[in-house]
Amino acid sequence: MSRRRKISEPKGKDEDVRVIALLATLGVVTIVGLAAIIVSPPVKVGPLEGEIAPDFIEKAYSGAEWESFRLTDTYDERMTLVSFLDTDCPHCWDEGATLSNLHSTYNNDVQFITIAVQLSISGHDSSRDEIEAFRDKTNYEGCYSGSQNCIDRPGSAHSWTYVDDIDLSIAKDWDVPGTPFSIILDSNGEVVWNQAQSDNHPNEDVEQALARLVG
Repeated sequence: MSRRRKISEPKGKDEDVRVIALLATLGVVTIVGLAAIIVSPPVKVGPLEGEIAPDFIEKAYSGAEWESFRLTDTYDERMTLVSFLDTDCPHCWDEGATLSNLHSTYNNDVQFITIAVQLSISGHDSSRDEIEAFRDKTNYEGCYSGSQNCIDRPGSAHSWTYVDDIDLSIAKDWDVPGTPFSIILDSNGEVVWNQAQSDNHPNEDVEQALARLVG
């Protein structure tokens, strides 16, 4: 008996309509997506309020060894207080106590990161040993332009990360005008408070800013 090849039945019109509708929908979604990309302005990177803070990778000290540290790897649900200090700066000497008090109040809601710089000022000659001693409040003659032992720094020992920026590479990217200087970031790394933008928040210091932003 001879075999006959079964002829497939043509697809119905309803199925053709569904395929065409699906392709049309995908086309519209693609066009809308491309339009959104074209229309949406790119996210600006910078230290000003509303911008995404510049990322960096540097060596940092958290109480043990100096290790590689990347800012964006630290973001979580908390805000971040980035403070710039110079261990030879007299104002930073007193800022140590302010940061100790702020950390005691906000450490559950805010992560603290200190960037240790060396300003281009006569008598400012920092080092990693000095940064460690300033953070930990240990015996080291050299803080405050060599006039103070770091163990006598006001405030308690600091438990958070200190980043080495003696070469000022981070400070330049963040437009740091002097020390001490603070910037607050939200959980996505967006700058929500810049100490230098006083016109946006007249007479508000870092303590008042944290009280307003964190509550």
